[in-house]
Amino acid sequence: MLPSRHKKLHLFWITPLVLIACCAGIGIVMLFRWVQSDECRALIEKKTTDQLHVKVKLTPLQLGWTSLSSESLRAIGSAETTLKSIESSGLRARLRLSALLQGSMVVEEISLARMVIHLGAVTGVKSVPVSTLPERADSLPNWLPLQFVVERIRSTSADVLIEQPNGGSINILGTSLESVPEGKQIRFDAHGGRLVSARFPDLSIAIDTIRCRLSGQGLDLTGADLSFHNGGALRLEGSFPSNESESRLKGHWEQVELVSLMPALTGKVLGTLEGNGEAAWDHDGMHALTGTISAHDVTLSDIPALEKLALFTGIDQFRHLPVQDAHATYAGGAEKTIWHDVVIESRGLLKLTGEAEVGKEGSLRGSFQVGITKGVVDIIPFAREILGLNEHDGYLWTPMILGGSLSHPKEDLSARLTTAVTAHAEGLLKEGIQEGMKVLGKAQGLLPSATNIPSTNDVKTLEQGAGKVFDTLGGFLK
Repeated sequence: MLPSRHKKLHLFWITPLVLIACCAGIGIVMLFRWVQSDECRALIEKKTTDQLHVKVKLTPLQLGWTSLSSESLRAIGSAETTLKSIESSGLRARLRLSALLQGSMVVEEISLARMVIHLGAVTGVKSVPVSTLPERADSLPNWLPLQFVVERIRSTSADVLIEQPNGGSINILGTSLESVPEGKQIRFDAHGGRLVSARFPDLSIAIDTIRCRLSGQGLDLTGADLSFHNGGALRLEGSFPSNESESRLKGHWEQVELVSLMPALTGKVLGTLEGNGEAAWDHDGMHALTGTISAHDVTLSDIPALEKLALFTGIDQFRHLPVQDAHATYAGGAEKTIWHDVVIESRGLLKLTGEAEVGKEGSLRGSFQVGITKGVVDIIPFAREILGLNEHDGYLWTPMILGGSLSHPKEDLSARLTTAVTAHAEGLLKEGIQEGMKVLGKAQGLLPSATNIPSTNDVKTLEQGAGKVFDTLGGFLK
């Protein structure tokens, strides 16, 4: 038995500990109840709304030992915000309980199993601010933490749908997305996934990394590194403000397979591209598109005019024409793109210069000058007379009109080449008949007398000469 003095001493030490444990237990119970209450959900919704500048709505919260969870999150923007909406499922927030002792509620990470983000052009200005939930400050307990901090938001699978002002869209699919609040901004980093465009449905680009910042002023794309399936890289930068200012996007690409950007040219053009471009638009639509482009290691195949040149000249290199120099500049808007200063040169054989216009749906229209070296022209019958060639800069030049579409281009040079050879073939036929008549001694015309009737051998000689002429004609036209 302990003396009563010792019992009192033990009670002196134990009682405060029991009281502290009871208070802590009561505090934890109160915290658990409050975290699952509408007040807590309202606070989280308001803080998230302030960060994202969109109205946020959560389903009821569930509390674990160190985490919060909710079945879904939904955020709705407005006509004057770049961020239009967020839909997500499987929300889970990991808490740092030790921060409660310092008067803060810290969420170390919010994980979202699936997220869909919709970004769009600003279509309204001078509207009322995005509505938020009421402060409800009077109804919140005084013991609540004074600070609410979210350190990181992460989604293992996210789709970002970027709506363009002209009705098109650019979508980022299946990316891993991470966002970090930094003051009044949120930094987004995306890794993996692919980029697709409604305007170019056959074009698919792999995402290495995308980095951007979202604030009340809009979205800034600080850098996007992309790659193509067949090789090559594309880097993008841009700004998308939430006001009347125009949005801008800059790009630079290198070692990109030409057919990766223009699948319609598959089988016709081989080579890689490098260049840069810049686009600008506002809520009325795209109004500026400019840039330069050059190609390397280019080979042109299955081009009708080149096939004709190969047939008429016997130079098989025209069927798969190597190009050493190919470059152009471009400018346009939402409906069409105009290509200026187009130069395509295969040294020693052919050079093409001019301009072309490509419509939104792929229509093609252009006016070019085609230069052919003198050695090649001399092989083509009647080329100077029919094609109207003029000589300068080491080439003999003739005009060419381009039409059709990117997938099925049309030009008028092939028909004119055929006309030149046909005219020459007709000349050969006339010369053959005249030579045959000379063989028969009838160059001045046939007289209806017995002495003018050709012999059987003379007739055979005429048939053989005419046959050679028709063989020649068939060889040019087949």
